[in-house]
Amino acid sequence: MARILLKCRPTSAQLADRLAPPVPEGLELYLDAQDLQGDGWLSRIVDLMGRYAQPEGFVILVEGSVRSLDGSFFDLTRDTEASREVLRRVAALGRALGAKAANVHVIAPRASPADFDEARRAEALRAALPLLREYARVCLDAGMRPLVENIPPVARQRESAYMYTPIGVAAEDLVWLAREVPHLGVTLDLSHAQLYLNALRMSEEAAPAEVAPLLRRLRRQGGVATLEGYADALAESLVNVHVSNASGLLGEGLPYGEGDADLDAVVGRLLGMAGYLVTETLEPDPDRAVNMRDAQARMMAIRDRWERETTDGHR
Repeated sequence: MARILLKCRPTSAQLADRLAPPVPEGLELYLDAQDLQGDGWLSRIVDLMGRYAQPEGFVILVEGSVRSLDGSFFDLTRDTEASREVLRRVAALGRALGAKAANVHVIAPRASPADFDEARRAEALRAALPLLREYARVCLDAGMRPLVENIPPVARQRESAYMYTPIGVAAEDLVWLAREVPHLGVTLDLSHAQLYLNALRMSEEAAPAEVAPLLRRLRRQGGVATLEGYADALAESLVNVHVSNASGLLGEGLPYGEGDADLDAVVGRLLGMAGYLVTETLEPDPDRAVNMRDAQARMMAIRDRWERETTDGHR
C-alpha cells in the first residue's frame, strides 16, 4: 500500500510547514541548483534536516534540479561533468539522509519542437543512456532506487519557461529506458501525463502555431488514451507518483480537485501499484502547503476507504 508524502525544498520555512501536524509519512525533497552549490552544501542540508523530528518509518526521497551546476537546463542527452556532478550530489545527499529513491526528469530541453521526428526521438533516447547508467550506478551505490519522471509536452521548468523535448512525454519512452538501464524505476507525474493526453486531443487550430508540429508528431506516435492507461503502461517499473491536476496545454500542478483529471479514480488504482504518492500541487506561497495538505487528506481518505473495503472483503 502506497505511502503518502509531501513535496518540499530543504529550507527552514518549508520543512517547518511540511512537518507540522498532520505529519506526513515522508517527504520528497526537491533540490534546486542553489541547494547543491557552495562550500558545505551537504552538511548544511543534513544539519537542517536534523533540526526537525521525524517519526519512526518516515520516508525520504530526493529529486534532482531542473538546472545543472553550470546554469544550463539539466539535459539527459548532454553527458557533461556538470550534469554528472548534479547526480553525484543528489546521490550523496540521499545517502546521508537514508533516502529510499532519487528522481530526475527524462528531458532533452529544446527551444522549439519544429525538428522533432521519430529519428530525433530515437537518437535522443540512445543519447540519454550514458548519463542514465551513471545515475543508476551512483544511486545504487548510495542505497537508493534510481527513478525517472515523465515530462509534459510544453515544459515550464519551474520558471514559466517554454521548453520542448523529443523524449520523456510518452509513457513508451520511460518503458524503453527502464528496460535498457538495469534497476531503473519510474515516477509517474499525473499532471504531466494529463497535459500529454490533453495535447493529443487538442486541435491544431486551438494550439499556438509553434506547438502544431509537436501535436502532429505526438498523434502520429500514438500511445495510451487515458490516465489509467498511462499508469498501466508504466506498471512494471512504477515506484513513485507525483499527484496534482492539470488543464489545457499549460495548466500544470493544479489543486487536486481542479482540472481535467478524475484523480480520485486514478489514485485509488495507484495505491496498490506504487510505493509512494507525493503531493505536488503548485502553491501560491511555496512555504505554505495549503493545496498539498488538501491532496494529502483526500488521498488518505481514499486509502482508508480502500483498506476498509479490503478488510471487509476478507471477513
